[in-house]
Amino acid sequence: MKYYFAMSIKRLLRAPTALIFDLAYPVFIVVLDGVLSRHYMVEDKSWLNYNISAVIATSLVPMACIAFSMYAARQIGNGSVTRLNYFGVKTRWLMLADLLAQTVCATMGIALAMIAGWLWFKLKAPSAGYFFAYILQIFYALVTIMVWGQILGVLIRHAMGTVVVGLLATFFLNFCSNVISGTLAQGAPRGVQIMAECFPMSWVNYKMPAIWLGHSYWASKFLWIAAIWLATGLVILWFMSLAGNPFIRAVQKQKIQSIGAKRSKAETGAAAEK
Repeated sequence: MKYYFAMSIKRLLRAPTALIFDLAYPVFIVVLDGVLSRHYMVEDKSWLNYNISAVIATSLVPMACIAFSMYAARQIGNGSVTRLNYFGVKTRWLMLADLLAQTVCATMGIALAMIAGWLWFKLKAPSAGYFFAYILQIFYALVTIMVWGQILGVLIRHAMGTVVVGLLATFFLNFCSNVISGTLAQGAPRGVQIMAECFPMSWVNYKMPAIWLGHSYWASKFLWIAAIWLATGLVILWFMSLAGNPFIRAVQKQKIQSIGAKRSKAETGAAAEK
């Protein structure tokens, strides 16, 4: 497993989109929010202390829906998975290693963003108990959404397609967060609010600030909603990683047909020259 993980980390760090969205984007969002609300204080605390959960949620969504899904799609679409299979690399372990590598990189990005907030915008961590509970639940949300980002990439299997779908998913999930806790909370129809409550990232934006501010330890609704999404996503990923599954097999068949067509065209051209 160490070999798989090291290989996934190297391949992930070579992807520009991963570096931008995993490491740079969270820091950018914190800096942007901090600059815009630098002089806005609530109970002697900077506004970032109240908005840090929304900032993290805003960072996690494109990490999974755009960067990681594009990475997963590219690994399948360019035949990397197929070539590694020929050398005995198992698809299920490769997908698990990619998920772990993305989780590590995303965690580093969130940590850098929080450090930037602490250094420049008076972000103050709560007491140890609340801080540990907050970090644990943020990590739980991170793993959940990364699983679904990988599913998105394996399903679409085309890098540009994942960008389009990822942008739509990012807009939709951010809209749901605003419906449940933001500027749209009062005017949205009840049906739209119920729909928004079905997504874990909405609860990260809505309930996590109370944990950071030291008012509660757990966001109970978030925990069980995220558990449903995580369990469902892991089952789907396990099916996708099985040997001979229709997703990977379809790409392999397409690659073989493409290679055969190129060879046939080359042979036809050579025969015509003779």
